[in-house]
Amino acid sequence: MTLPKRFLKPDDFDFPKYFTNEDGKQIRYGTAKPQDESRGTVVLTTGYADFTETYFESIQDFLDRGFTVHMMDWQGQGGSERYYDNPRIPSPEGPYHNIRDLHKFLHEIVKPDKDKPVLLASHSMGGQMALHYLREHPGDFDGAMLATPFVDTVKMPPVKGFLSRVFMEAACKLGMGHKRMTRKNIVRRIKKEREVLKGDEPVRMRLHQYFSDLNPGLKLGDPTFLWIRNMTRRADTMRSEKVLKSIDTPVLMAICEKDKLVNNDAIRRAADLLPKGELIEIKDGYHGLWTERQKIRNQWFARIDSFIEDIEKQRKTVPNNDNKPASPAVKQRRPKQNSPKK
Repeated sequence: MTLPKRFLKPDDFDFPKYFTNEDGKQIRYGTAKPQDESRGTVVLTTGYADFTETYFESIQDFLDRGFTVHMMDWQGQGGSERYYDNPRIPSPEGPYHNIRDLHKFLHEIVKPDKDKPVLLASHSMGGQMALHYLREHPGDFDGAMLATPFVDTVKMPPVKGFLSRVFMEAACKLGMGHKRMTRKNIVRRIKKEREVLKGDEPVRMRLHQYFSDLNPGLKLGDPTFLWIRNMTRRADTMRSEKVLKSIDTPVLMAICEKDKLVNNDAIRRAADLLPKGELIEIKDGYHGLWTERQKIRNQWFARIDSFIEDIEKQRKTVPNNDNKPASPAVKQRRPKQNSPKK
């Protein structure tokens, strides 16, 4: 299959490049500047099991809007170095270490021009990471655009939810935390969504498979008990009304009507509690908003455009403090856990 140019690596995108995180692992990233003077900086991150290649089109969209773009693959997925001999097993540390890696990426690699807007854009799992980052490092970003963010777990009957938690915690304590929760079938459900949409835009819906076939090392399997447990615990924190109200950064969230992978009611609640939260609900949209059909993407980017314009106007009315120090890295506390041998 030959891809149209808009789905290929942008000409000015310097990719792949790598930096080393605190675990000594190589984190893959890329960077590009617009042809003319930059309006600001956009830092892009992905959702679960995703990778930079599927965002080439969105990277070009931001470049066309005049923004400098930097994008990284989360640790243990995409083109970043894996943590275990089996590359399909996600790192259970991800829900904690991703914040640390993003902080290093922003301050040591991106080094944005603080005289212009610095924006964070992400998707699904990356949306959960983004909210924690904004809470722990206030002032680093002027705004965040989160497509179908994983704010909280999907609704289930109370008894079923309780038993699921008990089973998951027991599996981790018994040393089975690195086993995959195959009944979740998260990767399969994402693929099924793309199958449904292939009739409308077959090329765009095959992007993930196309790049995975070119580089099988990009593939990631379903989450493990440890990964799900740690993401669930992170979601528990973000469920707090006090925590959400403490995030003062403007945040634009998007809900898609036909999304079955995240809890849309939780996103609505979060957008309402965030002091500067905004919400767009897209009819007929599915979970993978950044790679959705063009008519759906157009709605998302139109809302992004107005969101960014509001931030630019706000910055003009508030003097920028160039002497403001960078926010320090926050030492995160996490539960003890059993991990597979590296």
